[in-house]
Amino acid sequence: MIKNRVVIVDAEIKIRESLIRVVKHEHLVPDAYADGREAFEALREYHDNVVLVIADIRMPSLNGLEFMRSANAEFPGIPFIVTSGHGTKKEIIQALKQGALDYFEKPFGLKEISASIRKVRRLADVSYKTIQVYRNLVEKRLVFRIANDITLVHPLVGGLIDEVRLACRIPPSLLPGLQMGLHELIVNAIEHGNLELGSELKDRRNYLELLKRRAREPRFSDRRVIIEVVIVPGSFTCMIQNQGPGFEWRFLPDPTDPENLFKSHGRGVIMAGNFFDEFFYSESGNQVTVRKFFKDNSVVQGFESKG
Repeated sequence: MIKNRVVIVDAEIKIRESLIRVVKHEHLVPDAYADGREAFEALREYHDNVVLVIADIRMPSLNGLEFMRSANAEFPGIPFIVTSGHGTKKEIIQALKQGALDYFEKPFGLKEISASIRKVRRLADVSYKTIQVYRNLVEKRLVFRIANDITLVHPLVGGLIDEVRLACRIPPSLLPGLQMGLHELIVNAIEHGNLELGSELKDRRNYLELLKRRAREPRFSDRRVIIEVVIVPGSFTCMIQNQGPGFEWRFLPDPTDPENLFKSHGRGVIMAGNFFDEFFYSESGNQVTVRKFFKDNSVVQGFESKG
C-alpha cells in the first residue's frame, strides 16, 4: 500500500485550511488537527499510511519538538516538515537535528510548501518500491574485512541494520537490540581478539590511546576482523572472526541464566547473546556466529561450539 495521508498540526485555523488545500492539490489526503496531543493519538491509529507530518513548533498541549520526539520513538521513519511563526532559532535548529526535512517560517509561500511535499513524496515512493523489491529477496551475502579501528564499527553496524530492516519483516522494537549486540561483538573482536587487550584495562583513563598505540604495533597492525553476513527473509546470520589467538569461551557465564547479567566478567558478550536466538563460538574461540530468526517462537539457545 502506497502511503497517501498527510497529518497537519497547527493551532491557527487559517494555516490549517491553507495546508489542507495544498495537500489536496498534491493528490494526497489531509488530516488536520489544532492540538499536538490529539494529532499524536490519531497517528497511533494509522501511522502506517502517513507519508508526512507538517507541524508547527509552537502548539498547545504538545509542542512540535515534543511531538517529533514522541513520533520518532514510536513510529520511526515518518518524515516531518516544521513551520513556525514564533519559534526561536534554537528551536528550529533542534527540529532539524531531530530529523525534520524542511522548515518554513510563517507566513510561508504555498508554492514552496508544495515543492517540499513533492520532494518528500518522491522519497517515500522510492522507499516503497525498494521495500517491494526486497520482498523478492532470496539471499544477500555481505563480507567486510576491517582494520582495528573501533570508529568504523558504528557505521558498519548501522548499515547492516538498514539491510535487515529492508530485507526482513522485523518489528522495529528488535532493531536496537540487534544493533547493540553486533556492536559489542565486533568491538570485542578488535579489542580482546586482535589486540589482545584485557578487560581490566578499560578502567584506565588513557584506554583509547592505549588501544590506538597497540593497533599500530607491528605484531597487531596487520590483523583484521572479518564480518560475514547472510540475510534471508526469515533470518539474519552474522559471523565475526578475528585473527588473534582465541580464548577459552567455555569459561564464559551462560547467557541464558539471568543471574549472569550482573557479573562483570563477560557481561558485554552475555548482553549480546541475549539479543540473538543462536550464539556459538568456534572451537578456538576466535570466531563467533549469531543468528536471529524473525518468528514469534524464537528462543535463545546459549553458547555452543562449532568446529
